[in-house]
Amino acid sequence: MLKREDVRQKLVGWGIENPTDEQISDYLATISKETKSAEDRAARFKADSDKVKDLEKQINELNNAKLTDEERSAKAVEEANQRVLELETTVKTMQLQKGLAEIGIVGEDATALVDEDGNLNIEKLGQIIGAREKAAVDVYKKEALDGTPAPDGKKGSEDEDDDKGDPLTKDIVDRAVASKKAETEAVSIIDSYK
Repeated sequence: MLKREDVRQKLVGWGIENPTDEQISDYLATISKETKSAEDRAARFKADSDKVKDLEKQINELNNAKLTDEERSAKAVEEANQRVLELETTVKTMQLQKGLAEIGIVGEDATALVDEDGNLNIEKLGQIIGAREKAAVDVYKKEALDGTPAPDGKKGSEDEDDDKGDPLTKDIVDRAVASKKAETEAVSIIDSYK
């Protein structure tokens, strides 16, 4: 179980210098929600698996009545191997989704990143990263335009909603804006010495 200090260190590692209690709580809530969702899916999977197992047992009992001992053994080995393969795939998928949740990729994104064989879909990962980068750039552009005076005297989109998206993207954009301002100030200081 993640502790608040672990989350704080993780967020600092991602570039958020002073994560707020709200950011930490939001992150923990998201992880908790995704963990609960995964546990619920696992419980449903187990219940369905048990039903299928019971039905297969009944069918096998009917079919086994007609098979020789050698045929029964071969069939049992084949079924056991298939079940082991299914369980390995399920475990691999759950481990990948847990790892993705720990780095902040949750929900539909995490589910889409793992294919039916339990492998990481690199193409989809690239799409998700690209979409997040595009969202951060769009927010940065919007914020940059918000500070630009319009001909009517208003700045940017003063009358629009102030919703900037998720806190992590907003923090990344805030850092980019602050960095750009610092760069502009440094250039003006250097220019004053010329």
